[in-house]
Order: sequence, then C-alpha cells, then structure tokens
Amino acid sequence: MFCNLFTFRFTKIHKRELPWTLVIKLKGFFMRLNKISIVGLGKLGTSTLCVLASKGFDVLGVDIDKETVHKINNTISPIYEPRVQDLLNENSERITASSDYKNISRTDMTVIIVPTPSTKEGNFTTKYVEETIKEIGKAISKKKEYHNIVVTSTVLPGSMDKVIKPLLEKYSKKKVGKDIGLCYNPDFIAIGNIIKGLTNPDMILVGESDRKAGDMLELMHEEITENEPFIHRMSFYNAELAKISLNAFVTMKISFANTVGEICEKMPTGNSKHVLDAIGADKRVGNKYLKAGLSYGGPCFPRDNRAFSYVANKYCSQSLLSSMTDIVNNLQVNRMVNCILESLIESGTKTVSVLGLTYKTDSNLIEESAPLKIVKRLVSLGIKVKVYDPSIDNIKGIKFLKSKEECLKGSKVCFIGTPWKEFRDMELWEFLKPMIEKPIIIDAWGIQSRLKNEYNIKYREVGVNDEKRYM
Repeated sequence: MFCNLFTFRFTKIHKRELPWTLVIKLKGFFMRLNKISIVGLGKLGTSTLCVLASKGFDVLGVDIDKETVHKINNTISPIYEPRVQDLLNENSERITASSDYKNISRTDMTVIIVPTPSTKEGNFTTKYVEETIKEIGKAISKKKEYHNIVVTSTVLPGSMDKVIKPLLEKYSKKKVGKDIGLCYNPDFIAIGNIIKGLTNPDMILVGESDRKAGDMLELMHEEITENEPFIHRMSFYNAELAKISLNAFVTMKISFANTVGEICEKMPTGNSKHVLDAIGADKRVGNKYLKAGLSYGGPCFPRDNRAFSYVANKYCSQSLLSSMTDIVNNLQVNRMVNCILESLIESGTKTVSVLGLTYKTDSNLIEESAPLKIVKRLVSLGIKVKVYDPSIDNIKGIKFLKSKEECLKGSKVCFIGTPWKEFRDMELWEFLKPMIEKPIIIDAWGIQSRLKNEYNIKYREVGVNDEKRYM
C-alpha cells in the first residue's frame, strides 16, 4: 500500500510545478497516511468513505447510528447518492464501520463530518462537533504517533480557534501544532454529484493549525483528486469566512438571475436565456448558476447565506446584501404560486399535477425545497395537488402518485418543479394522452421548451414571455 501511494504521488508531479510543491510531495512519502477515519456517515461522510477506499486507503467509518454501521459493514449504502453503492461494492475490503471511537487511534487522520444545525439568529451550533472532538481526544490521548484531525462540518469564524482547538487539547492532553494537527476543510460539493465533486473539485479550502497538518491534508487530496485543483491554505478564521462567503455569493447570483427572469416574463419579447447567456459570457461574471428558475434551496445555500449575514452583522454595522438575497429568494415562491393559480383559473380547475418535489435532481432531499414550499402553499389555499417524484413517495398532507402517467391523468395544469431526466425526456404525447384537452404546462426550468411551438398545448416557461416572439 505505502509503495503504491509513493509511486502514485510521483506520477502526479509535473515539470511546471514549483520546488515547494515537490517538497510537499517528498515530505508526504515520509508521512504516515495509510488509514483514515470518518466520523459522521451521512451523505457526504459515506461518499467520502467510498472515495478514499477507491483510491487505496483503508477507511474506518464511525457513526452513532447502528443501522448505518450495519448497512455499511454489509455492503449496503445507507444513503441515496449516485455511484456510492457501486464504490461500496468495489472497495468493501478496505472499508469498516463502527459506533466505537476507540479504533480511531489506529488511523492516521480523522475527518469530522457531523451536522452543525442553524439557530434562529443564523449562527451554527457546534454541539455535535464538540461531542465528537471529546471522543476523538479521548481515543488518541494515549497514542504516541502524530494524528491529524480535520473538521469538514461548516462552522463560523472563531469556532476552530476558540472552541474546537481548546476542547481537543483538553481531552487529548496533547498540544495542537506539536503533538497533533488540526485543520478546517469544508466541502463545496453538490448533492447528487458528490463523487465528482470530491474527485474533481474546482478548488480545495484548508484552514490549518500548522504547516505539518496542512501538508498531511494536502497529501490526502493529492491522492483522491483526478484533476489538479488549486489548494488554498490559510488561517482558521479566513477559511471559516471563505466557506460561507462563497455560498452567499452564489445565492446572490441565483437571486439576480431570478429577478432578470421576472423582468423578462413581463417585458415584450423577454427571454431570460438570451439576457443571462450574454451576461454569463463575460468572464467577470461566468454562466454557472446564472439561470432563471425557482428559488435556491437545500441544506447549504439558505443557511450559509443567513450565516454570512449573521457574521457581517457581528463584525460590521449591518449586512443588507445577504438579507435582501434571502427576501428575493422567498419572493420567488409567491411568484410561482401566483403563476399556477392564474393557470388554474384560466383552465377552470382546482387540480394541479406537480412533477418533482426535491430541491434538485439526483437527490431525495426536500430541505428548503422550493417545489415543496409551493405545493404546501397551494394545499393551504384549497388547491388539490397531485405529486410524482422519482426519489420520494411520502410526505404528510401531500398526495403522491406512483408514476408520472398517474400524476398527470385527468389534470389540465402541470407544474414541472424539479428538472429530473425522466421529465426532460418526456415526449408531447406523454402529456397529451393522460391530460385533459389542450393542457397548460408550467416549466420552472425550461426543460420542455420544445413544447412551445405545439398548437395543442399551452406551454409557459419561467423567465420567458412568448406573447410577442420574434425569434
């Protein structure tokens, strides 16, 4: 194993690399990094476990949920995430799971990926990280060899220096920066595409207690990445701020695109695709996330944006940018509800079929999901809602159907809430056959834009006004 890693490291050395990079790689050869432990086996934890194993590491997964531990030890993925089950099948001999922290001492590095729930004020609670740090500290207290602890869970500026570091030193009885290492290494992956995010990241962010700890973590990323991302190494405070700042910036970009979309819907010949494609072609802007659609959701964007506002209010006088982004984001739900209500009135019905409820494709998560918020609002207004989603089939108070055909049957209005491939690939007849004559299709993502030219269907795309089309 060790020789294989050594050989692999040197295959990644390129002539254009600077001497200090070579030093890090050479130093890595003498560092002990064969076994890695992961604490917290949720979506990211289990995915990381499988990626590390696929790259040749022996990996120990630790989680208090015994059912999760049992599934992993029996080669069953405990999560819904593309490619994870395949990686688990292929690398099970290098993966073990346990609810006991004591075996962490037999590994060289521990990565913490536990929840940090948001408070009403926008802060993050670190209670689960603290509980984990205590157990890790106890487990490595008698270990003689160097051990590196990496916090991936999102925390706010000051958490690593003021809370986590002192707690680790107290329970391990070791000095951070001398006997043990401590790093902050938040993720920037997308649910539904975690494996690619881990192996081909745009960049890697590292907050480090000292150079040795950062080198060791960089070494791990050198092994698992298939591209050559730039690794940004800095202090804990800067890394903690960088994590939430990046996501806050993306949310502003999404809300800006949705505002352009709303303008285009009300403007003659308005087409947000044309406008946003032009804007995104400028390298200062870029086209990623620059698309009119529904409001942003999921487990990261909403809470990181609010956290940025919390931090800005703490260090500055006030944070209007992220606060207004949050307001604009919530307005998109109202806008879409009104659009659906108008279509229902036009069609003379009180029933709407909804295709897709998760906040994004290739995921079963509904946290802060815009389609779910829209459906709940419609139900509260007395509208009959039928839902079909490929990944979920049960939420209290919502009627789920087993197929898109059943969901569309007898309806005159359809709302496409999540751009699943199954809905993207639908043909005209798949709408016309089960639905009432000349149905109305409201497409939040423009995945069925080819329907706009069909005379026997009314197609409405978010961010587009087709009433006076010239293109």
